[in-house]
Parts: sequence; structure tokens; C-alpha cells
Amino acid sequence: MDHRHKQVLVLGANPAWQKTVVCDRLVPGEVVRVRLEASGAAGKGFNTARAVRAFGIPVRLVSAAGPDASEWQEACRDEGIPVALFPIRGRIRTATTVHDLATGEVTEIVEEGPEAADGAELALESALRQDSGRVSMAAVAGTFPQGLSPRLAMEVLSGLDVPVVLDSVPGLRALRDGAPCPSRAILKLNETEWTSLLGEPDLSTALRQARRLWPSSDLLATRGKAGAVLVQGDGARFALVAEPYPMDVRVQPIGGGDAFTGGLLVGLSNGSSLLEAACHGMAVARASCLNPLPARFSMEEVAISLGLVRAEPIDA
Repeated sequence: MDHRHKQVLVLGANPAWQKTVVCDRLVPGEVVRVRLEASGAAGKGFNTARAVRAFGIPVRLVSAAGPDASEWQEACRDEGIPVALFPIRGRIRTATTVHDLATGEVTEIVEEGPEAADGAELALESALRQDSGRVSMAAVAGTFPQGLSPRLAMEVLSGLDVPVVLDSVPGLRALRDGAPCPSRAILKLNETEWTSLLGEPDLSTALRQARRLWPSSDLLATRGKAGAVLVQGDGARFALVAEPYPMDVRVQPIGGGDAFTGGLLVGLSNGSSLLEAACHGMAVARASCLNPLPARFSMEEVAISLGLVRAEPIDA
């Protein structure tokens, strides 16, 4: 693929400013003193786009912004990511990650964010259709502002006739409720999201139901430390696993799933098979979890992680 003429389109409708802090111990009901470890732009869409751009692949982000639109545009520009905006009624929400050094636990505090402003749907549709002839593949990442239905996004993206990675509970809920499914779709959620969305007690049952709902789509389920499960449209099933981190490494998992999506898109853009691309996504996720902000990693960390990821067939 000639990346000079093609690009990845990422819809990240609900961006965030990320703040990562650490504390000696997180005790509910008490004053907890923290120190800032890192801060920057984030949200599932931005994290995904940043992971793609880190590999030199052109990517365009469609995102929301309010009074802080100029700050958001600057943050995207600093990463080499062109961004098209639709309006919301307030400043971009903040997500705060708290690392408890005593227990190793990670707590994520996420604001709901402002609702969509007047004209948001029209601006969103225009942004998604912009330069559509240059789009080689697309991704929908994360939630949507209140008052903005994901159905419109699914209708537009389904009409582009490109592979679409859908890493969005509201997006899959729209498909379940009758929105058009892209002809080449990779449906990706984490294990908890799959079981909750489909009302099933375990991942295996949820994925079987998903196969009935979307028989030609590829399915991906990330499982944190347990790796991931890939169910291809042809029925082939694989478990993706990685070697554990060394005991002395502080793992920072927030945004790992977004880095996975970015790495998956990179693999597909480079012509890899879906299985190879999924392994690449897992390696990028693993590398990302070594850094305090999501989707930040070095190519050396990715290369090391690639050597620690393997795929194992699962009997049907």
C-alpha cells in the first residue's frame, strides 16, 4: 500500500485530557496526596490514532471539542495527526489515572464529558466524508457525547467500503439495534464489554452469540493479562498470549486496548494477515503498558514485545 496517498480514519468522538498520578496508598474516605507522573491528550480515538502515527502511517482523527478546541488541535498537531472537529457544549473531559504504589492497583476516574452541541451531527457527517477517497481503512474508538447517536457514524462508514475496526460499545450496540454493519468489519471489545453487551455469563458464550449476529465479521476480545481471543470470519479461532512482565516492572494498563487497536490497524495497513496484525496489536499494547501515558511506546519496546507474543489455535 502506498501510504503517501492513503490514510487511516479514526473516529474518537469523546476525547479526554489524561492525567496520571501516583500515591503511596489510595485510602477511600481520606485525603490522598498524589504527585503528577504525566499528562497529555488522550481518549480512545486519540490514543489509537497516535499509535498508528507512531509507525509513520498517515492518520486522520475525527473528534469533538468545545471552548478548548485550539488546545486540542495543537495537541493533535504536535503528534502529526490532522483532526476534524464537531462541537460539544463544554471543555473536553478529564481522565485521571491513580497508581497505588502500596498495592499496585490502578484506578481510572473518568468524567462523562459535555453533551453534543447544535450542529454536531452535520459536522460529524461532513468530517467523516471528507477525503473519503483517500481512506484505506477506518476505526471507531470509544464512546459518544450525550445527544449524538453512533448510528449516523455507522451509516457513513459502512458506505465507504473499507475495512472498519469497531472498538466501541455504543457502536456495536447500534449494530445490534439495526444500524448497517460494514461489509469488512473487525469487532473488538474487551472481555467484560462483550459479556455485558450481549448479556452472557462468559466470553465463549458471548462470542458464539456475536457470531450469530454478525456471521461474516471478525471478532476480537482482549483479556488483559490473559491476552486476547480472535475469531475470524471463516470460523478459525486463536488465543493470543504474551510472556508476563518481569516482577519488578510496574505495569500501567490504561489505554492498552487502544494501543492494541492502533497496532492492529498498522499491521493491516502493512498488508499483514488478520492474525499477524492482531499479534502486532498485542505487542504494541504490551509496550504501551510500560509507559505512564496511553499509546506511548518506543519501537525497541515493540520489537521486544513482538518476540514475546504467540498465537495458539483453539479447537472449535
